[in-house]
Amino acid sequence: MEKINELPEALCTDEAVCFIADRYHVTPQQLLRYFLYGETSIPLEANEVEILNGLSGQVKEDTITNIKSR
Repeated sequence: MEKINELPEALCTDEAVCFIADRYHVTPQQLLRYFLYGETSIPLEANEVEILNGLSGQVKEDTITNIKSR
């Protein structure tokens, strides 16, 4: 998967994303990049993974659409 250069502001400021990021002492941007690319192993709980999957699904879909339209 091609890496996303900029994450949507709405996703980075989402209350759930900010809460989870704060819990693991990372920024929302770091959390999302770690989650989307698997660059580190933050021990997320199952419900946190479900939340992030739901929120980040749109980012992944947009990325695939942008890659195909090039």
